[in-house]
Amino acid sequence: MTGSEAPIEHLVSGLRETGGDGLLAVLAYGSRLVSASPDRHSAWDLVVVVEDYRAFYRALHEDGHTARSATLLATVSRVLAPTVIAFWPAPPDGPLAKCLVLSRADFQRELGPRRLDHFCLGRMAHHISVVHARDPDAAAWVEGLVARARQMVLDWTLPFLGGSFSVDDFCRRMLEISYAGEIRPERGGRASAVYEAQRETLRGIYTPILEAQVASGMLKRTNGKYRAAHPASPVAQLRLNAYFGISKARATTRWVKHMLTFDSWFPYIVRKVERRTGMTIEITPLERRFPFPLLLPKALRVLRARGRERNGSTTTTRTAADRAHGRRTAGPRGRNHSGGKVP
Repeated sequence: MTGSEAPIEHLVSGLRETGGDGLLAVLAYGSRLVSASPDRHSAWDLVVVVEDYRAFYRALHEDGHTARSATLLATVSRVLAPTVIAFWPAPPDGPLAKCLVLSRADFQRELGPRRLDHFCLGRMAHHISVVHARDPDAAAWVEGLVARARQMVLDWTLPFLGGSFSVDDFCRRMLEISYAGEIRPERGGRASAVYEAQRETLRGIYTPILEAQVASGMLKRTNGKYRAAHPASPVAQLRLNAYFGISKARATTRWVKHMLTFDSWFPYIVRKVERRTGMTIEITPLERRFPFPLLLPKALRVLRARGRERNGSTTTTRTAADRAHGRRTAGPRGRNHSGGKVP
């Protein structure tokens, strides 16, 4: 175990001790895993799959890992899955995990054709690592679900790729579409940074998938470039537009749920926004005591500032995917923007 692995090993060990046999699997993803500009304050992003919500949350509460009631957490977990919690076994200096908790049934649904939104699928399309599985059967089940979910990536990426494209073009576009499917505080180039950090891994994942589509006749390959054998129909694009619109609405609604389930959510969000946007957010004592709804106007100003930055550093060329998510395609003459302050 290397020094960089020690923090996540510590977190997984704590989850195993608390969850016991009810902990089915733990998957790591995100900036910590792929080294996409994390800092010492960055949380580890984990997907935690459990057999039973109430039993898992009761164990967390009894071990002192959450101040939230097990009944509350189990109840809200059945709405807008997954539920986001903080797992911080050794504060303030020990590693912190931001855990997406799902039951076995919810995890299987959200990585399948009957998923309710794009939240889980978009994350599992990236580089992930199964850092814990209860037994070989659980490991095989998780790996099979993730593999099938990645096959479906073509369904929502190919319609937004015009003309011929390389494996790199496909992977980059896939990340852009996923990031555009949520309102996020990151600078406009975040998708590109994440792509560069995991480029080789993504090539290894999606080259065989694209080649299989060539063999089936769904794609054509010429001089190392791919092209859809049949362009997506307008109806298919409309369906995808609606899917991503619903997904963005559900992801935004989850913010209220996160405030109920994530211990110390307020300092975590402030720290994340400052790290990703370069803005310094000044919070008054009253806002700290009553962050909702007093901080809503300030949050809207942050989002407007991010929107102005993206619009100021992009061209006017818009693709079908950009129209679906209301964003522009980055051009070669983007401006650099310095950090600001939100009073």
